Amino acid sequence: MNTAEPKVRAVLASVGGTPDPLLKVLRHYQPEHVWYFCSPDSRATAEAVQAQLEWRPLARYIEVERYEELGPCYRELRRRIPEILREARVLPEEVLVDYTGGTKTMSAALVLAGIESFHRFGYVGGHQRDRQGLGAVIPGTEKRVEQCNPWHELAVRELEKVKELWDHHLYEPAADILKQTAPKVPKRRRFEAFASLASGLAARHRLDFSKANSLLHTALGRLELVYEGQEDHGLIAWARRCREICEACTEPANEELLLRELLDNALRTASQCRYEDAAARLYRAMELQGQIWLKTATGGLIVHGHCSAGDWSRLPEPLKAQPFCQPGEDGNVKLSMEQVFRALAVLDHPQARVVVADLDQGRKSRWRMATEKRNAGILAHGVKPVGKDGFEEMKALASEFLGFDLQKEANPIPAFRLEWLE
Repeated sequence: MNTAEPKVRAVLASVGGTPDPLLKVLRHYQPEHVWYFCSPDSRATAEAVQAQLEWRPLARYIEVERYEELGPCYRELRRRIPEILREARVLPEEVLVDYTGGTKTMSAALVLAGIESFHRFGYVGGHQRDRQGLGAVIPGTEKRVEQCNPWHELAVRELEKVKELWDHHLYEPAADILKQTAPKVPKRRRFEAFASLASGLAARHRLDFSKANSLLHTALGRLELVYEGQEDHGLIAWARRCREICEACTEPANEELLLRELLDNALRTASQCRYEDAAARLYRAMELQGQIWLKTATGGLIVHGHCSAGDWSRLPEPLKAQPFCQPGEDGNVKLSMEQVFRALAVLDHPQARVVVADLDQGRKSRWRMATEKRNAGILAHGVKPVGKDGFEEMKALASEFLGFDLQKEANPIPAFRLEWLE
């Protein structure tokens, strides 16, 4: 363990059989509270143990009638444990669970219920037993054994939560769990490295590529150290590629990669059922595709739908003749998404001509109907939800008109693999 264990303030113990093992445990720890898990028959044993203690801990009795049935035992413990912790004002890490006594069913139920909340477990064994070594430990030969909860040591529950969050692209809360768990586990540095990685992926997913690049750079350094000479299941190569993508997306020259990242992000966001956000990303990708084409077609004179006053005179004459390409009061030209595609059509761009032909159908325009659903959405200019159907309509339109491959992500983030942290 990485930190000193806190003092045992409470012992939760199953009771049955000889009282000697339980007395040994209680006298060793001298807790402030003892919580006896007993049957109607072993209640007297629990009370006798309590009476023999030289100090006076506060006692509570969790008595179960159907002590040979796992379900009732487990259910009663799960019901009572939170209540007792709250009343006693004892933290879970200050509790020792001793499962020596009681029926096998009671011990099993105590471990099952205790493993969900507590870190420390105890058992009293010994080398000398009656019945030719198969029975109870002979009094005076007891040996106390304390063990960690393997779920805590291996972070079983935490990693299950991390996997669920990660696989649903909720990287920030996954990072939080990894950070909180790291000081409690033997593989602290590996957990810290994955916390950095998850934070970097969170930044990538929210399209903050500069922050993602920085965080992923840190994560890579940590991952390379903890996996040095060990199998990493392709993790480091993927993380390196992920960082390269984020770094490239910060450079103006890499608009095609940024476009693909927007499309991948739209697909990931839609998989979270966040269709308003997914539609916003897809809309921007459609707009960016037109802007990239127009930038190329004009030799860089129109960038992101903007043409400066100094460059307007150098535009192709067919464009300068268009009403929507006239400079504003500041001398600059600013084009909407539709105007970008109309400008491209004037320059005889084949895909833009198809888009404009559809737009010119007025109310029958599929392009207009799909994009107006986004514009009427609650995250744009209206109050109507885009919904799954609206997003799928935009997705089909973008694939057909602009040639986007939206069947799957081009640069996916893989599902979380538990062996990464083994």
